Amino acid sequence: MRSRIMPYAPLAVSVTMGLLIIVQMLLMVQFGDAVISYYTPTILAFDNLMEGSQHLKHTATNGQYARGQDNIAAKHFLFALDKLATVEAPTWPKAKRDNLRDLLDAANKVRSAVAQSDYAQVDAALDSMMPLLEMHTMEHRSELVSAKHNIRNLTVGIGFVCLSLLGMGYAATLRERRLSKLEASEAEIRSVLAALITALDAREAYTKGHSVRVAEYSVGIANKLGLSQAAQQQLHMAALLHDIGKIGVPDSVLLKPGRLSDEEFAVMATHPDTGARILASVKTLAGILPGIRHHHERHDGKGYPDGLAGDRIPLSARIIALADAYDAMTTDRPYRQGLPPALAKLELQDKRDRQWSGEVVDAFLAAREEREV
Repeated sequence: MRSRIMPYAPLAVSVTMGLLIIVQMLLMVQFGDAVISYYTPTILAFDNLMEGSQHLKHTATNGQYARGQDNIAAKHFLFALDKLATVEAPTWPKAKRDNLRDLLDAANKVRSAVAQSDYAQVDAALDSMMPLLEMHTMEHRSELVSAKHNIRNLTVGIGFVCLSLLGMGYAATLRERRLSKLEASEAEIRSVLAALITALDAREAYTKGHSVRVAEYSVGIANKLGLSQAAQQQLHMAALLHDIGKIGVPDSVLLKPGRLSDEEFAVMATHPDTGARILASVKTLAGILPGIRHHHERHDGKGYPDGLAGDRIPLSARIIALADAYDAMTTDRPYRQGLPPALAKLELQDKRDRQWSGEVVDAFLAAREEREV
């Protein structure tokens, strides 16, 4: 029986995983901010230096530097250069630090030329530095666009996964709740059926325990035949309920101490079909109906209710038929004593592949030999 907590376990797991993913997504956002905080001030410093370089180059090219009108342009360039020198951080990748230092080396040559008031050298140094500055600026802009794109896609992807997990958890929770309700319903049904079996045993006192023994024999045969655990469980239920249709048989027939007349036998022979119809309304028991309806069929086709023969008889019914017959043979009845197991064994062997399936007979006798039933 499932606990009351189990149906909600998938949702709880999904919520937990979703929260972890949300945490990771927040960390990703923080990482994105860190990436942007690296690129944005660097690009801004590059832009400022480019503006200062263009201002200084214009001044040097037009000879204004020689006439002493270069103060503003030089200060503009040197201020931008000093700001760029401060943006480097120890956390930068080595390649980025090396690139910045190469650029600063080229810019410092311009600084030296400015300090020497050599406008020709200023112009030459700027021609050497500005392409390098432009290359690094374009490279950083491209990397920033790519980083933003990747971070956005990754964040959206993580969000989608999170929502998918929550959805899957919710769906699994609904499924678990349905299973729990179904199991509870099955438990109630089994309780009712157990009560019916008990009532039937009480009504037919000389067969008390018959259904339980038939179920034990049937499972032993199924085990020898290599049936799966699921099939054995289903067979066990079918065997327990194989005579449930006798509820519809009158006491005058069911409890008659002597042999039945033809008319009475015809009434008794309705119980397999009656049992199957009683249980047909229970959807979860659909798999056991063939075993109940056909447990009085014979291997030679002379059984009832449908006169099936050989492999046309469902395996579950063939197994229950033998288990039912063996228990009937070895159980005392008001009109006769039960057979000793040794004589019952001879009866099974004598009617092998006539009344009962040969493979089922062999499996039962092997289980008896090994004391498994």
